[in-house]
Amino acid sequence: MRRVLMLSIIVIALSACGEKEASNSSNEDDVTNKVEQTNDERQAEIASMEKEISGAVKTERTAVLDAKADRLLKRYRDYVGINPRDSMTSEYLFRAADLSVGMGQYDAAIAYIDWLHKDFPKFRKSVEMYLFKGFIYETYLNDHAKAVSSYTKLIEKYPNHRLASDARASIDNLTMTEEELIEKFKKMNADKEI
Repeated sequence: MRRVLMLSIIVIALSACGEKEASNSSNEDDVTNKVEQTNDERQAEIASMEKEISGAVKTERTAVLDAKADRLLKRYRDYVGINPRDSMTSEYLFRAADLSVGMGQYDAAIAYIDWLHKDFPKFRKSVEMYLFKGFIYETYLNDHAKAVSSYTKLIEKYPNHRLASDARASIDNLTMTEEELIEKFKKMNADKEI
């Protein structure tokens, strides 16, 4: 009996050590995996994670979804850190900014946009990013001065772009009093009825 008890204790102890080793090994693999992955493998992993999250976005936000989104944000940052000048880096910064807004991480979204403007000034969605940044400041951070600054940069850099008129309208709306806004909308509605 004593032998069986000792044998059981040894088996339990060995299996616990094995589980801990497997867990540590898994964490080490996760860290080394990023270094050993090719860019194509990293991009495939990110695409898979994006697909998983996009399918879940239609449902209510949960801790599981938030954890997956945080993991995806980490993968974006890892990719950008390893490949600062890769063709996908600017796209991943853009996606990280968008996902950060969805996660309620508005300051992080602003940081990604600033990073994008600094390192990729000719990014294909650069104009939209100025408008997006202004929108974040205006809507989520309630910092109208910084919103106006972002909209103004858009107008200065791209005065003839179709979004410049949206930026001008946003500035007008931010600088008007509530009474002036009400009057403006009443006039707009009256003009539509004619």
